[in-house]
Amino acid sequence: MNKIKEKLFSLPKAKLIPILVAGLVVAGVASAALVNYLSNWTQTTAVVTSPVEIRVNAGADSTWTGTESISINTTGGSDFTFTTVAKNNANNAIEGYPVIVAVAPDGKNFTGGEFEKVMFGDIDSWPNMIDITDYLYVVYSNGTLVRLSDWTGDSPKLVLFFDNSGDNDGSVQPSSIEAGEVYWFVSTITPNAAIAEGTYGIYAQFASDLAEYAADQYNQ
Repeated sequence: MNKIKEKLFSLPKAKLIPILVAGLVVAGVASAALVNYLSNWTQTTAVVTSPVEIRVNAGADSTWTGTESISINTTGGSDFTFTTVAKNNANNAIEGYPVIVAVAPDGKNFTGGEFEKVMFGDIDSWPNMIDITDYLYVVYSNGTLVRLSDWTGDSPKLVLFFDNSGDNDGSVQPSSIEAGEVYWFVSTITPNAAIAEGTYGIYAQFASDLAEYAADQYNQ
């Protein structure tokens, strides 16, 4: 035993220093293992869709269906009827601008006078319908409105806005759909008897900004 002690105490002091320093380094690393939070974390993923859904039915039919596109065979000078149904899926009222986009057949343009008459009846007035031909306005890409019956030009597409404010001055006022509300309206369109033959597209949508929407449509 005495010999073991003698060997231990006879170790050079210089060799003990690195051992002590190594011990301090380990202690330093252990004391730095602190975090800047005190709990776990949670995550919420929101899948967002457009608040307003729109459907279309042939004829005067306000039924909510899954139909987003219909095809109607008609002739120049013959009227045709379809119903647009909109539903607000949001839990708040949504304001916007109901617009109609008319698209000419491939290779042809609107020049003016293609629509002879447009009749309108909605959930609040049905079965009564009114002539809104003089209340429909062509929306330019800068937001300017020109009455459809006065419009002339050369365009493959027309963005149309119905001025239902009552003053018929082409003022732009948004419409509102209440939370959960289903709103529908019936349209009867009579094309000019001399309208060019072909397949015309008539689209309905709810826009958040009328001028920006028109500019986007014309640029497509």
